[in-house]
Amino acid sequence: MTQEDSSRGLTSVGRNDFTHRFADRYKEWLRTTGEETKQEEDRVETNSELPAYEIYGFENEIKSLQHFLLDQKVYKEFKSLVIVGEHGVGKTALCQKIFNDYDVKSVYAPWIWVSMLSNESKEGLDGKICVLKKILKALGVEDSMFESIRREVVEETAKEKELSALLYALHLNLRWKKYMIVFDDVREEDNWNEVLQDGEEKQWGKYLSDGFPTGSGGRVIYTTRDENLAKKLVAEKHEIHCLWPLSDSYSVWKIYEAMILKREKEPPRNDKKCIDELMNKSRGLPLAARLLAKLDPVLLENEKADQNGSNYSVNNPTSEENKTTQPL
Repeated sequence: MTQEDSSRGLTSVGRNDFTHRFADRYKEWLRTTGEETKQEEDRVETNSELPAYEIYGFENEIKSLQHFLLDQKVYKEFKSLVIVGEHGVGKTALCQKIFNDYDVKSVYAPWIWVSMLSNESKEGLDGKICVLKKILKALGVEDSMFESIRREVVEETAKEKELSALLYALHLNLRWKKYMIVFDDVREEDNWNEVLQDGEEKQWGKYLSDGFPTGSGGRVIYTTRDENLAKKLVAEKHEIHCLWPLSDSYSVWKIYEAMILKREKEPPRNDKKCIDELMNKSRGLPLAARLLAKLDPVLLENEKADQNGSNYSVNNPTSEENKTTQPL
């Protein structure tokens, strides 16, 4: 045991145990972000509710989204935006935060959250049709209308005509409304890769943009991990907002510390070594910091004794009553 470990009351056994558990949890998290992971395994259904944890480090991103949604200079223009970033960087949480912003909600109506995970599409149904039905249901359209559409379409071109009818229904329901729609976790396999813009030469009812009226200041926001897909979703490069891992180690530590407190554990020591180690292991990803906070803490031997005012000596490392738990 080094002199530093001795002064902190950390045994070599405790350090090795913590290191192994820390590494195992980190590897487990990396597997969920690796390219070998199957596409649907790490895909979850999301909703518009505020996240159950505090958001740190995204102040500038929140202001940027607020400007995009509240800019009076383009009040009546249709605008779309793609937020692109790797798994765990905070795309969904950022959109949930802005989706529930009071100023934003006072300007837009309706506001609709669409989780792109679709159980229906897994059953072989068309993904676009499933998503359009989600939006229409959020607008109050009843199932009877969907059944009516299905009865009227010709079998040979049923899918195309059903899609066209749903787009027309969506267009009518959104017409003259200043709507805001968030499509969370769009992926290539969703075939949701069309730029939402006007085009006089195209056939109406064939493209997704037909469902979104452009004259009343509607906004559409996508989140995706795929930068190439992001380029297909918008017309201009400036409509792509790249969300990078946090570079502020203090914000990452606050995320980690908040999760520790939520577990009703003793707050960790925020010394530079611990902060640097957390930043290195999490790579600045909020999800990684929260997962690492769920690790069982390492045993330290002298801090509890110090807090209780006892005269414990590190020369007696086997005394159970002088042990406490504290994250490294």
